[in-house]
Amino acid sequence: MASYLEEDDVEKIIVAAIDFGTTYSGYAFAFRNDCANDALRIQGNIWNSGSSVGVSLKTSTCALFTPDKKFHSFGFDAEDKYADLTNDNEFHDWYYFRRFKMMLYKNPNISRQCTLEDDKGNIMNAMDVFTAIIHYLRGHMLRAMHERSISEGIKDEEVHWVLTVPAIWSDKAKQFMREAAKQAGIRSDHLDIALEPEAASIYCKHIPIGKRGQEQHRENENIAGLEAICPGTKYLVLDAGGGTVDITVQQVQSDGSLHQVYMANGGDWGGTRVDEAYEQFLIDLVGGEVWDAFKLNHRDSYLDIVREFEIKKRTITPELDQKVTFKVPIALNEVYQDMKGEGLRESLSQGRKGRKIAWIGDKIRVDASEAKALFETTCEVIVEHVERIFDEENAAGTSVILMVGGFSESPMLRHAVKERFGHSKKIVIPQDAGLSVLKGAVLFGFNTKVISTRVMKHTYGIQVSEEFRQGDPENKKSTVKGKLYCDDRFSKHVARGQSVDIGEATEPQDYHPLTDEATKMVLRVYISEKDELKYCETDNCTYIGKMLVDLPMDVPASDRVVSARLKFGGTELSVEAKVKKTEKTTNAQFELLE
Repeated sequence: MASYLEEDDVEKIIVAAIDFGTTYSGYAFAFRNDCANDALRIQGNIWNSGSSVGVSLKTSTCALFTPDKKFHSFGFDAEDKYADLTNDNEFHDWYYFRRFKMMLYKNPNISRQCTLEDDKGNIMNAMDVFTAIIHYLRGHMLRAMHERSISEGIKDEEVHWVLTVPAIWSDKAKQFMREAAKQAGIRSDHLDIALEPEAASIYCKHIPIGKRGQEQHRENENIAGLEAICPGTKYLVLDAGGGTVDITVQQVQSDGSLHQVYMANGGDWGGTRVDEAYEQFLIDLVGGEVWDAFKLNHRDSYLDIVREFEIKKRTITPELDQKVTFKVPIALNEVYQDMKGEGLRESLSQGRKGRKIAWIGDKIRVDASEAKALFETTCEVIVEHVERIFDEENAAGTSVILMVGGFSESPMLRHAVKERFGHSKKIVIPQDAGLSVLKGAVLFGFNTKVISTRVMKHTYGIQVSEEFRQGDPENKKSTVKGKLYCDDRFSKHVARGQSVDIGEATEPQDYHPLTDEATKMVLRVYISEKDELKYCETDNCTYIGKMLVDLPMDVPASDRVVSARLKFGGTELSVEAKVKKTEKTTNAQFELLE
């Protein structure tokens, strides 16, 4: 496997990856020498599952902060401490954040000042929360290495870090994570951002044939192992996580690199949608007012419901034909009794809303069809979206579906995909689908060039002032030194759907400062879903941030023209700029956060 590593990355003695998930998070690492001999020799951490029974290779994405906003704990430890606080009725001033990562997907106006609401509506700065968690995971990994006596002689600068993000995240969200990592003590030049479906794909490419998809072969003859993914194969990566479902289509090249043939896409259809369906199921039973009162006054009991369902939902299968028992705290029945004047047992015995549901002690018993229905909407949205992708010209000839991510371990989602596509596609599900992203991120850190090309999701351009032309809108006209300019021209650098090689820069575009006194050019960056545009400030464009370019002051004003080349093939935007007259590089960077 020595050929897998990048020759110019010999300084990467250790690569450590942090998978910051919506539902679960964790870290893993590998030594360069180990990876050279065995790409899958990746180490992680085993987390004790708090007060619940068992251990896990990831911990829950829950963070607890003290009343003065100081970080207290993360993961299962945070869950347990918060449960204790609620039992003692001392939780009101604490900050408890759970499943908050989706804020970076749903908020189009991410900034350094944006905030997060905890479970009680208390507010904290989002950057502070993300930074504290990355700092915790970074420190936990370094301590774990020290305790295992495997970090002796290793310097902090010899550890290269990788953070995973959904491929469908915006450029702003990626920069937000990079800044949070920097504030957490990770140097920017020692950090890569990995796209989750790509990382999973990289890992699966290295799984030995003898360990691939064995369980799935037993389920259905059409479900194949990863021997199906060989040079020339075009396959769809379905990364179903807790919050998002990331989808991309890749093709294996003869040199083993991965060529993206269809742009990353997806939506917020992850496993948490099933949790939301279960909560809505309970709301339908007891009513919104009862549920709100229960959540407000019985936080400990609500946490019990959340934890219990997280375990129970993994046992719901398509073959299930027996009633399913859900544990529901007595407190919910008591609140219902106080507010409705009757108990849930009596209400449910009347065939509430025609559903076969029975209350027995602190449990409700429901028909198997009721339990399976919790998955129906989410699974249907996912398979319909995949079907639409297969109808796209660029996805033609795709023969394999690679299912990864924690939600891909759900029997219900697996069944939905198999039912829709099993007759025409080979379906590959690695045995550790939930860890594919984390382990693949480590491999990506050793060889970021393994993804050879990516397909652009947007058209990118810079807002420029150019000579005013006949037909330009009058409201875009300005005068500088007696010359008429149009202030809103769209200077395109790359088009939506364009395939861009890793490390490839676009054709250079020249930018002229409008005044002799300017020491820096501030260029506004826009994206669009259209290929061809004239102007930026229209309904077809979205402003995403600025490009800052230093101007040379040691040359005459007339020679301060800067030639800029934008690089889009990586996981993040980058730019290189030169003074056209002298060919000297000048500092240029994107600033996407306010």
